[in-house]
Amino acid sequence: MANKTQLDFTPIFVGGSMRTGTSLLQHVLSSSSEANDMAFECHYLTDQLTIYQKWSQKGERMAADFFGSQQGLKEYTISLVLNFLKSTHHHQHKPRFLVLKQPELTPYFPFLAKVLPQAKFITSIRDPKDAVTSMLKVAEKQVRLGRSSNMVVLGRDMAALTKLFLSYYGTLHKMPKTDPSQHAFLKYEDLVLKRDILLPKLEAFTGLDLSSYDPEADWQYTRPREENKAFDTKIRGKGISDQSIGNYKEELNSKEIVIIERTAADFMKYFKYPMNDQSNASD
Repeated sequence: MANKTQLDFTPIFVGGSMRTGTSLLQHVLSSSSEANDMAFECHYLTDQLTIYQKWSQKGERMAADFFGSQQGLKEYTISLVLNFLKSTHHHQHKPRFLVLKQPELTPYFPFLAKVLPQAKFITSIRDPKDAVTSMLKVAEKQVRLGRSSNMVVLGRDMAALTKLFLSYYGTLHKMPKTDPSQHAFLKYEDLVLKRDILLPKLEAFTGLDLSSYDPEADWQYTRPREENKAFDTKIRGKGISDQSIGNYKEELNSKEIVIIERTAADFMKYFKYPMNDQSNASD
């Protein structure tokens, strides 16, 4: 397997729930001269791994007709992943580090980590209250634009929105334990408020040279945003700002805050996010 998965570049995958600063993190990493420019989200790879996950549950008989066995299906999928990365690397002008991002790819990090031992994985996290608040704002824009999404359907169901947030992280306990340098969690709040401390850690973890990164500069990123304009904020594409931290205080009522904190209690305790519901915080 190791010989099959050797690449002459280092993939860096950025994941985490939507509305946790994954685009900002991708922008920071892609600012390095050793990395590719900020690329579109890698939906194709996520879609292919979703198909693999579905087919891996169908049993030997169905897989045998097309791949010989479940192992054959796995090997086919691995070859597809490698070919995708090589093609992307080529079309991104063969950088030393290939930075790719998509929130929905996060549940497949454990599979990719086993297939690509040389790859790096960074999972963005954020206070669930702010993440859910951001989801609500996206949903409001989508309604105005005449679009629908799971966020629009869920409305102001705080428990359901929080579970959607948590669903991005559900498989990460399966990440390989043999090499702790392969995967890291990164707090959005730290990226914004403690960047002087965090950036050297990012350099050490990824191997990227981020010395030329300017946190005050606008993003050098021009791809069309028509399809995703509901996801844009006032600070997207601008220098790093703390304007989105604590926004939940203006959007959520006390009951909604309690529901989010209780639903995400384990997550918040593990990552040491402050809780307004002190009865829950002291459990």
